[in-house]
Amino acid sequence: MLIQNLDKIIFIHGWLFGSYIWKNIQGCFPNVSSSELVSLPGYHKSSTNEHSRKVIDSILGSSKKDDMIIAYSYTAARILLSSELNKCDATIILINPFLKPKTSTITILRDNLIEDFDNSVKKFIFECVKGNSLAKKNFIKLKNLFYTNYIPKKDSLIAELDEMANFDLSEFKVNFRENLVILLSDCDEVCDTKIINTLKHHKMKILPLKNSPHYPFFDLKEICETIELLLQKS
Repeated sequence: MLIQNLDKIIFIHGWLFGSYIWKNIQGCFPNVSSSELVSLPGYHKSSTNEHSRKVIDSILGSSKKDDMIIAYSYTAARILLSSELNKCDATIILINPFLKPKTSTITILRDNLIEDFDNSVKKFIFECVKGNSLAKKNFIKLKNLFYTNYIPKKDSLIAELDEMANFDLSEFKVNFRENLVILLSDCDEVCDTKIINTLKHHKMKILPLKNSPHYPFFDLKEICETIELLLQKS
């Protein structure tokens, strides 16, 4: 499939950072008929009480064959665990699914967020860009991006962490499907990527983002070129 043959690209952000993370990458695909930046509940001023899981399942259930869904971090993990995944005909690209932290635990992150919100957020932001030579520069850029956009409420962020802590990974597997690809940053200091790499045994397409941290969107070239190449081969 060529990129210009897509009807729509749907971008879904992850935990902590809102839909603004996609604004630059959205411009990499000017030939697509339309694109949508999804803001999950809790990530914009007019948020409803609807659960993020329901929004994600609804997107999977309503997307068509000529659509593409690109999801990041928490939402990428939620898609992998969704009962709607194998019913979805859209092409799906998941970037750094956040199933399990590389170090520490989700419970510790949750407790730190309750005790000291600002410092915990800043520490997490640094972990997201840590892993290459531009970490300090990108930390400032990502911190400024976070604080100049809508900041999710603490309760909303904690609720998502509670959900992540209860992900049942004991029988984690995904049926092989041609139109699902996982992009993994090889310098990710946030996610434990071992569990994702087990999917290679299921012939799942898993491609590396070289020299890239958990938050890979300050260097869009490799992501955009990888997506373009995948579509040309499909």
